[in-house]
Amino acid sequence: MMSRTLSVAEHRTLLRDALSAALATDARSLPVSMMYTPGTHRPALYADSTVVRGTAGQGKSFWARALTDPRLRAVAAREYRMPRLERTETVTAFGEDPDPFHPSAGELRALAGWGVQPTALWSAVALTALGVPDLAGLPTWTERVDWLVRNPGATDRCLTEFESAARSADTVRLVVFDALDRLHPDRGLAEHLASGVLNVALTLSRNTTRLRAKVFIRPDMLDGALTGVPRAERAFLTASNRSADLSWGRADYLGRTGRTDLYGLLFHLLGNHDSAEAAAFRAAWPTWEQDGSGRFLAPAALGGDAKTQEEVFTTLVGRYMGINARQGFTYNYLACYLQDALGTVTPRPFLTALATALETTGRDHPDHDRPLHHNSLRHGVSCGARAAELHQAQPWVRIALEPLAGQQLPIWEEDVWDLWARAALSDRLQELAQQAVTDPGRARTGPRHPANYPLLLEELVHAGVLSRRTSGQLDMPDVYRTAFRLGRRGGVLRTAPVA
Repeated sequence: MMSRTLSVAEHRTLLRDALSAALATDARSLPVSMMYTPGTHRPALYADSTVVRGTAGQGKSFWARALTDPRLRAVAAREYRMPRLERTETVTAFGEDPDPFHPSAGELRALAGWGVQPTALWSAVALTALGVPDLAGLPTWTERVDWLVRNPGATDRCLTEFESAARSADTVRLVVFDALDRLHPDRGLAEHLASGVLNVALTLSRNTTRLRAKVFIRPDMLDGALTGVPRAERAFLTASNRSADLSWGRADYLGRTGRTDLYGLLFHLLGNHDSAEAAAFRAAWPTWEQDGSGRFLAPAALGGDAKTQEEVFTTLVGRYMGINARQGFTYNYLACYLQDALGTVTPRPFLTALATALETTGRDHPDHDRPLHHNSLRHGVSCGARAAELHQAQPWVRIALEPLAGQQLPIWEEDVWDLWARAALSDRLQELAQQAVTDPGRARTGPRHPANYPLLLEELVHAGVLSRRTSGQLDMPDVYRTAFRLGRRGGVLRTAPVA
């Protein structure tokens, strides 16, 4: 067990400062010191892992950035023992940040409207990103695509030249595609465009050995985009050696999911905060090591052993969610109540729940003998962070769930359809899509079937927002239920709606 080298007040200071610093960053601003490398993410960085699947908040944009940032890429290469990463040259063909050599959302809409084939479009984008002078010198994407169409042998010729240069330099040239949910507000057109990205990635995998693409994409969008890939090639792109999943849980041989990566992240953040309290926290475990970037690396047991992690977490909040084991264990509580219907838990809601619990403890239990009070964890899991994270990635989900506020779970499908009809949901979803058209910079893809309520409901089930009971009724995990103000006898108390 970790010795108590910090007082309760010092622990609270460290938790407050480290969690606040982490939650104030995002994938585009995360400093090297906060970079954490869960073992479950290693396969996503293999050069041949073309497709990387991940839902909102699982790390797609972070790894897309890390691959293009030499400092973060070097950290990943060392910690994952992947020296090939240090010999990788990365360019971004599409991502969250605006770039003059990436087509904007407005340009993509225009090109799609003019009937430009997605594979031709993304071939032009990838070759421009790789540095083909004839394409970089043209002022518009229409002209670049036209140049490629008028020079049918140009793609093969350019790829051969890049392949030869990469082989001579003993490097891998990697083209990264991210933020594909920003391609178009219309789901069908977005997936049509994304199919071109997959076809370009397929061409690089099939025809070269030193040129690769990495496509970060949500699983639901991947399913739709694959329909635009030749049927014989779909299995190739999604094979286990050509694709990877970003996950923050590990399943054991009994099918139980452990959450050591999430607690490993917490302890990494505590140990890497720039403060005397963090130094004291590390001193309790003298086997912390400092790497070449200045980051502190936790001992293996603290980063990946559930029993050790539980002992440390117990010093922060106690062992039980009450006076004994009947009320449950604190170590398991957060992950249990923060997971969606698919068992997914993401880092930001986990850290936000802890920050909320710390704030609540200071207000309601200031004299408690631990930094966190177990009852405050109950407030933490109802903070609505996961619903807010999902709303940012898929705004249509909140609009679909708002008409259900005040209902009791479980609920029959027909009752959901009736509530949607009364709220004219299909019209509201159309309005959302129209708003995205007038504000291209904020465009997010909508649902695949906005006017078909049974199929819309299926999308929510596949997204982990709803689940089905054996009775046929619908249920909702507490991480969403409390945020969207639905009730259930015996459930976690409802909180304020998502802002």
